Amino acid sequence: MFVAWRFSQYLSLLSVTLFSISGSYAAKLPNPDVGFNSKLRSGHGSPLASNIRILPSSESHNISWPLNSSSPILDPSSEATPLNAPALSKPLLSCSGAAYGRNLRLASCGQVYMTMSSDTVPRSFGERFTGEWDAPLPFRYLSHDGLCAIDLSHAAGVNGDIIAPFDLKEAASLIIRVCIAVSPNQGGLVTGLGANNGLSLRIVPYRPTVTCGPAGSFSPDDLACRGVIDRMPANNKRQVFGPKDQPGTTVGLPWGYTTGRRKCGAVVDTIEEGKISEESDWYKIWAAANAVDFMCCQVGRRGVATGLGDHKRLYAELRDLTQPSLGRSNATVATE
Repeated sequence: MFVAWRFSQYLSLLSVTLFSISGSYAAKLPNPDVGFNSKLRSGHGSPLASNIRILPSSESHNISWPLNSSSPILDPSSEATPLNAPALSKPLLSCSGAAYGRNLRLASCGQVYMTMSSDTVPRSFGERFTGEWDAPLPFRYLSHDGLCAIDLSHAAGVNGDIIAPFDLKEAASLIIRVCIAVSPNQGGLVTGLGANNGLSLRIVPYRPTVTCGPAGSFSPDDLACRGVIDRMPANNKRQVFGPKDQPGTTVGLPWGYTTGRRKCGAVVDTIEEGKISEESDWYKIWAAANAVDFMCCQVGRRGVATGLGDHKRLYAELRDLTQPSLGRSNATVATE
């Protein structure tokens, strides 16, 4: 109870002192709401919040979302129907330290919660590269210290769904109250969100290795890097990142993608020169690029995430491509 009271006091203070972050971090979504909603403290939320069923720790959830997975999966041992089946009319919340991490930093989760939009207009969220969506999935909100992630993705068997950003924020507030603002705390998952119960939201810890450039080293157009990240692959298929002419390579290095005016470019390469190959998947690379955006680019700094790949020899960088690389000083890249 003391931890929950301390959280409410922290958020009351945060609503006064937190500076407004420019722009929205969801593609085409309204600016974030920087005023804290007292519903989180009182527990009286929207109709969505009151309809979410909280599973006791003794009751297993038929859906899981592994930390390094881009979307939830159905428990293979379960006989449950997919999330979008009519039988699952109520969203479910579950807390699990084993599945979603422990010892989340409350201040970090409160800060990223405050950046979420409170807009009540429904928006479309769907798997990237499958159609025109207001925001592609998976989508991540990340605290500026990189320690707390709020993830949104689609259920198995569906490409996407429609939901108001306000309802996503309510789901996040419930996870914070039930799973994180307690001692000991743990991450949590809400499934069955959206008009067709096709979306899931989780809050989990994250520990990126990110280095930012000096202040003022990056001044992109509004949401320039968000546009790049929204067009990156983000699936769990294993890839071999290596020289383009090396047998077995599935992603030629250096890999790059940029906006038309090259104001923000995403670059993936190895930290060493030579014919080096690394295995990883795009979801881990995409998550690292998100960390650079939230921790560096959004405060006017270019940045690089290191320690990627099975042998930690890959880096992911976001920068103005007219500037030198932080990953390897002599690196050059042809962008897609």
